[in-house]
Amino acid sequence: MVIGTAQMSLGGIGAMPSELRARRADGLYSLHAYHTKVPPSAIEACIEAHTRPGDVVLDPFCGSGMTGVAAARTGRRAFLNDLSPAAIHIARNYTTPCDPDAFEGGVARVLAAVGERIAALYATTHHGRRATIEHLVWSDVRACPSCAAKIVLWTLRDAGLRRITCPSCNEEHPKASMPFVDETPVEANLSGLGPRRVIRPAEPSDAGNLGATERIPWHPRTPFGPSRPMWRRGHADLGIATVADFYSRRNLIALALLWEAASAETDGRVRDALRFSLTAIANRASRRYQWNAKRPTNVLGGTLYISSLRYEWNVLSLWRRKVAAVARFFAANAVPADSVHVMQGSATRLPLPDESVDYCFTDPPFGAHIVYSDASLLWEAWLDDFTDREEEAIVVRGGDVPKQVGDYGELLAAAFGEVRRVLKADGEATVVFQATDPTVWAVVQAAASQAGLSVVDTGTLDKGQPSFKQIKGRTAGERVAATDVMLHFAKRASEARPRATTVEEAVAAACRDARERGKPFMVDQLYAGVVAHLVRGELPVLGFAEIASLIDEHSEADLPRAA
Repeated sequence: MVIGTAQMSLGGIGAMPSELRARRADGLYSLHAYHTKVPPSAIEACIEAHTRPGDVVLDPFCGSGMTGVAAARTGRRAFLNDLSPAAIHIARNYTTPCDPDAFEGGVARVLAAVGERIAALYATTHHGRRATIEHLVWSDVRACPSCAAKIVLWTLRDAGLRRITCPSCNEEHPKASMPFVDETPVEANLSGLGPRRVIRPAEPSDAGNLGATERIPWHPRTPFGPSRPMWRRGHADLGIATVADFYSRRNLIALALLWEAASAETDGRVRDALRFSLTAIANRASRRYQWNAKRPTNVLGGTLYISSLRYEWNVLSLWRRKVAAVARFFAANAVPADSVHVMQGSATRLPLPDESVDYCFTDPPFGAHIVYSDASLLWEAWLDDFTDREEEAIVVRGGDVPKQVGDYGELLAAAFGEVRRVLKADGEATVVFQATDPTVWAVVQAAASQAGLSVVDTGTLDKGQPSFKQIKGRTAGERVAATDVMLHFAKRASEARPRATTVEEAVAAACRDARERGKPFMVDQLYAGVVAHLVRGELPVLGFAEIASLIDEHSEADLPRAA
């Protein structure tokens, strides 16, 4: 579902909301995770405002392929492009038809080949009765720097784990200063004992009898170390030197068996769909799924973080649930054959002829926001196909392929130049973007200008769910941007709404917009509106703190306050 307000005319097919608020309500969106997604409902509103049925839509940074899904839903054709093999894998499966009966037949063949062997990995007992482990909770064991006592962090979970008070010597230390000693299972969630799950303390037999000599089918051994920007010392403490080490031995065996059986499928489309169902659980099946006191939530997207308290999920149960969801998706979302074309490559070299695209909608990397090649590492390792990091349009200061803001700007300018080249004479483009670093905004504005794209108008987009960065910032009491900016470009100059000529006018306009819409006065919400007015007026974008200060000063008493 999408909610739009304050319609604006872009000189295109129809009227475009200046503010879009999307809700992530359908199963399609959550079928396979990706680091950043724009809900299809929001993209559909943009597509319908700029195109007619049968027109061609382009997304050069397609990610999970939601632009293709939206185009197909609205009767348009789409070309999707991305540098990442993981993104191509996900987008292609979202937008390529698959017969649900054929898929379910493939699932049955995989289960017949390896189902019993995997089920045996999660067998245990409870009071002498056979049971199945649905998940185990594992805890770090840390050493006290003062007395060297070994502390199972699970036992101190109610007090919080940022700072640890040693039960033996009563000295307090930051968790980060406490050497990692080991990990141990602490709680088991069991099925097969009646209508309800049984939760009990973990027992030694729950960890399984998995001899080191047992053969594991092919599995990724991609190195993971300081050459990767997302590597941290904590990974080394946990013994993580390769992608395989992100998994418990039991879950690695289970995933490897499933992957081998899926790869033996002779029907190419079914084989790809089976692998799609496996990459969809690859992160949840890893050690990255952190424990939550209320209920399991998910892995932290856009990171490779491993919590001190974490789950080990039953891979077979995870996969059974996922393939059921995938089968429902294939049955309910029949994308017309050949309506969406998915291409792997750099956005700076699109394999499309000049003036062949009616409209472009894209959500490019937000500077240093996410290191996509690292965040996709587990998926790409299973696919055995990796992003060309030299071509990646990001800002990254760590690792062995650093990228400065200038490097990012050059790649973005080349990509925008390709967008202009392939757009028809009257074509338009919508670029969704967010950054709180003014230098990143400066290179985005310069890239568009260098490419010959004219700003027609701007708006804001609320994707409906905060990112990890937003959640972390709010938890820490920081002010962080909560919505994205929509930049609407055309190949030709066009009349637009009145433009701000000063920063103060941009702030006043954003505050006025909020007042007219009855929105609460919240800086994290208003920030994107101010940026939108600055970009529309071709003014430099200030940093988040500077804009927040100006918003606080401007007519605060005249605006509705947040509860």
